[in-house]
Amino acid sequence: MSENKTKQQSFLHGSFILVAATFAAKIISAVYRIPLTNILSGGGMGYFSTAYDLYMPMYTIAMAGLPTAISRMVAEYSAHGKYKDVKRALHIAQAAFLVTGGVGFVLMLALSFLLTGDMSVTLFGHSFSFHVFSRGALPGMLCIVPSILFCCIMSAYRGYFEGLGNMTPTGVSEVFEAIGKLIFGLSIASVALAVTNSRSYAAAGALLGITIGEALSTLYLFIRYKFFGERNLPRELYNAAPEAQQGRIILKTMIAIAIPVVLGSLVNNVTSLIDVAMVQKRLAQAISKDTAYFTEKFRDLIASETAQMAKQHKAFDTLADLPNALYGCHRGFAFSVYHLIPTLTTTLGISAIPVLARTWAKKDMAAVKFNVQTIIRTTAVIVMPCGLGLAAISKGILSLLYHDTSAIAIAAPNLRVLGFCAIFAGINSPIIAMLQAVGKEVVPLKNIAVGAVLKIIVNYILVGNPYVNIYGVPIGTTVCYFYIFAANLYCLIKHTGVKLDFYSTLIKPFIAGACSAVTAFAVYNIVLSFLHRNFFAAAGAIFAAAVMYFVALGVFRVLESDDILTLPKGDKILGLCKKLRLVR
Repeated sequence: MSENKTKQQSFLHGSFILVAATFAAKIISAVYRIPLTNILSGGGMGYFSTAYDLYMPMYTIAMAGLPTAISRMVAEYSAHGKYKDVKRALHIAQAAFLVTGGVGFVLMLALSFLLTGDMSVTLFGHSFSFHVFSRGALPGMLCIVPSILFCCIMSAYRGYFEGLGNMTPTGVSEVFEAIGKLIFGLSIASVALAVTNSRSYAAAGALLGITIGEALSTLYLFIRYKFFGERNLPRELYNAAPEAQQGRIILKTMIAIAIPVVLGSLVNNVTSLIDVAMVQKRLAQAISKDTAYFTEKFRDLIASETAQMAKQHKAFDTLADLPNALYGCHRGFAFSVYHLIPTLTTTLGISAIPVLARTWAKKDMAAVKFNVQTIIRTTAVIVMPCGLGLAAISKGILSLLYHDTSAIAIAAPNLRVLGFCAIFAGINSPIIAMLQAVGKEVVPLKNIAVGAVLKIIVNYILVGNPYVNIYGVPIGTTVCYFYIFAANLYCLIKHTGVKLDFYSTLIKPFIAGACSAVTAFAVYNIVLSFLHRNFFAAAGAIFAAAVMYFVALGVFRVLESDDILTLPKGDKILGLCKKLRLVR
């Protein structure tokens, strides 16, 4: 078996495990998120999303930035037989990430009070406080703060196992996270709402479930390493390896890799954080320009929120409460569905880093090209039907998941736009990982920064327009990710020297996905017009679209035999695909 094929098998095996685990985790998360959204509705999801968006930059540093550094270093060390360096790198990472977690914990705790106006800072005799977020988001922020520590601890273990090509611990730990927040988050949120009748405390209960899930995941990884970690480093190879480098050298290398990765992840998520504050403020400004228009345009949502707040003996204030409710509709309904796609493809990037790092370290350019094309094609095969499908039947999908009709009416147009954004964001995640694997960590950082500026500009202009308002948010997100995707793909081709076959990797999957989306749109509207039941229309459309997609994969010969053979049980899967004429 050739070198490139050996590495490709490692990539697809790892991807298969992570995608399966992530899919299972997302199914569990949907079981958690859907009833939670129905419980909290738009206003409650506004509190939840605000606290979650403050937490996400810290989470991304721990779970996306830091493991990348240790994973790449472990992959490179193992490729050159430096197994003692592998172990020392893990120990250094554990100490470094614990410090990072402590700093993140203190920083987020301070920001929670500062940004809700519950704390003031005195400088040069002047007192400053910032009331950026609703005070109702503070309990949730405090409940999710401890998870930062757990995330940083588990990130060292995940990066270690991933660098050795073992994706199972990461996959299993993701499932533990999801189960923890499902069982504890949903239970605590329900009890909190029943006892306090406050959506603020109910949202806090849901976020506490996330913290418990992170704690369970960390405990699993600790046990997994403590009792099975040595099996990933064969004793005879470890003993024969050269002596490890000095700790300061390994730490210096780790920091050099981690900082650009962390900054890139931070900039990418800070745009979401800015989005929270900026969107709600611009919405408030837009409402003040034409309050009558907003009152009429969103009268169903206002009626629903007024009824919810009346249960808490509060009055609905259009200028103060409508921006939070509108943002909750977008973030809690449309964005949460869209985000499933780039989250799923991120796992492909996690698998790609150690494989591409090893082949790049050995200067095996044939293997580099083989892996780059396969990673992009595999990602495109996943995101094209999903993204185009969301655009085709956005309202049907949301109605299938949620029952808040006033929120769905607002979220559906946003999800339609985000369906196209999911294609760019979904493919972009593995591309960023591949750039990091070949030592170009700074490149994505620059491109993400430009994309963030574009997003802020578009959001500022469109969201502040009373007649565009919340519907401008997904447009800004799409512009942002289209630029980042195009710029990163160009840089990947430039720096690796890979001549990408655009027709086989991107165009053919797009054509197959378009056939699927057109089928979904047609079936949904036909069934809905006859039966007038969204469940049957949406379910029928999804099933018909899936059948059409598999047919289109065969007609346009999107899949390749070598890719399928490297999957677990690949020979049997290939035989079935040939019978179905999905491949030659």
